[in-house]
Amino acid sequence: MIKDLISFFKEIYSNRVLLKQFSVNDFKARYAGSAFGIFWAFANPIVMVLTYWFVFGVGFKAAMTDGKYPFIVFLLTGLVPWLYFSEVLGAATNVFREYSYLVKKVVFNIRILPSVKLFSNLYMHAFFIVIAFIVAIFNQAMPSLYTLQIFYYLFCMMMFLTGLTWITSSIQPFFPDINQFIGVIMQALMWGTPVLWSINQFQAHPTIQFILKLNPMFYVVQGYRDAFFSEQWFWEKPLLSVYFWIITLILLVIGSVVFKRLKPHFSDVL
Repeated sequence: MIKDLISFFKEIYSNRVLLKQFSVNDFKARYAGSAFGIFWAFANPIVMVLTYWFVFGVGFKAAMTDGKYPFIVFLLTGLVPWLYFSEVLGAATNVFREYSYLVKKVVFNIRILPSVKLFSNLYMHAFFIVIAFIVAIFNQAMPSLYTLQIFYYLFCMMMFLTGLTWITSSIQPFFPDINQFIGVIMQALMWGTPVLWSINQFQAHPTIQFILKLNPMFYVVQGYRDAFFSEQWFWEKPLLSVYFWIITLILLVIGSVVFKRLKPHFSDVL
């Protein structure tokens, strides 16, 4: 199993030029048929951020943060990784059906297709990271050495998504309803991830804190905030780090096995 996993990453690396070209083309093709083109890539996340900010930060004035920074900064630093995660998971799950014409070509290495979605969504993710930093700076959250951790947490999220999407994309051709299932789970999972709230709100409930930390995306979203707000280094939470990488490694191994076993049957169902 480990050999299969290593082989996967070797093939992704050896096809890195093709992967880059595909990711650029995928990003362009997504908005090529619409009148306003790439505008829609920005519109949906911006409207979502403004809606949450107005409802929770202005309307309800909910005490979801620690009070150190304005709610808009707290919100952005949580939504930036979450939006990337949700977009990649949704797109990569459907990738073999979307590129069915390539799946049926014997000569094409379809192992790289889920990774195409990882990188095509990275362009917008980088843009919103910059926007979040600008908003944070205007609210006295200045960059520091801690900021460099954002590359580490982005890598964490990409590895976690790689394993997860190898599984979901391999299952999707045989069970199309998985897209709807993921949509329902994501709605619930967002509220179980510290996008709109702080873990410190549950200081009086250690059992709840423990349960919430079992969500691997807790590690990533909280890590992004640590990077933006210069709160903590990732090696200062060794148990969470080890737990996250164990879960990620398990997903990667399972994903490589599931793909290998189901790949021969893709062309029959697509």
